[in-house]
Amino acid sequence: MIDYTVVGPDGAEDRRGSADELRAAAAAESSFVWVELDAPSDPELVTSALKALGLDRFTVDPAHTIHRRPKVETVEGAIFVLVKTVWYIEATRQVETGDLTFYTDGRSLVTVRRGVVDPVPAVRRRLADDNAFRAEGLPGVVHALFDAIVEQYDGAVEDLADDVNDLERAIFSGERVDRNQEIYFLIRETLEFQNAVHPLVPFARSLKRRNGETDFLRHTGFGSVAAHLIRVDAAIEICMSLLTTVLTAHQGQIGTWQNEDTKKISAWAGIAIAPTIIAGIYGMNFDHMPELHWAVGYPLSLLLMALVCVLLYRGFRRNGWL
Repeated sequence: MIDYTVVGPDGAEDRRGSADELRAAAAAESSFVWVELDAPSDPELVTSALKALGLDRFTVDPAHTIHRRPKVETVEGAIFVLVKTVWYIEATRQVETGDLTFYTDGRSLVTVRRGVVDPVPAVRRRLADDNAFRAEGLPGVVHALFDAIVEQYDGAVEDLADDVNDLERAIFSGERVDRNQEIYFLIRETLEFQNAVHPLVPFARSLKRRNGETDFLRHTGFGSVAAHLIRVDAAIEICMSLLTTVLTAHQGQIGTWQNEDTKKISAWAGIAIAPTIIAGIYGMNFDHMPELHWAVGYPLSLLLMALVCVLLYRGFRRNGWL
């Protein structure tokens, strides 16, 4: 048995029936059928729904994994679109992804959702309450789902950009803190976001030009959604570019810090070795060292050591080594 929704001018009706009943409902001219599958564990359920609606020309992923790249495929006037859903966890600076898969020929729609983000309930409520929205038919539903997903992208990329800017400010704040791990982590998360969005850009550009291979994708709202997705992709690219620049600058900072530390170590070693040399010379106890028999020989040697150390210290300070 398959759960599905029949959407017509008078409302949206949830039904449960066999594949034959689903096929008959899809044949009605004044309505369309939407099969919404939420994280199905059995790929056969997806296959049977597609077969009943004449969409079995598309291959169903038997592994039903969420770690797939976005994909668009058109066959004989029908279209398969796998769109990644994205949410950003601010507390951990992590990008998490799911997906929403569309199978449609303009008369019936099958969606398969996996992950946390779920744009479907809001669209279903609009179908139940909004006559004008129902009048848009299946293209309006597909547009609303796409729009909700891209809006989620927009919120996620804003949060990501805020964290990237915070990291940039921290790096150039003057604190001597190694933040390489933080930068690499954000680069990895940004790359995951980019991999979720960028493969859809060519598809978005075709929608923006309203020259898609299927007529029902020429809904007037798809152009604005496509333009929005392209802007999000550009914003992600800016984040990645900024992170790359920050990484290069921070590695330069670390190199400078290491040079400064090396200079300080060398300077203090030079200061420490001077009295050691003086003490070593007088520690040889040669017979012909008159200073050893002077009453002031010991304090003079201490004074000489202190004077040499002070002169070395001032020289190193003047040259920026200390």
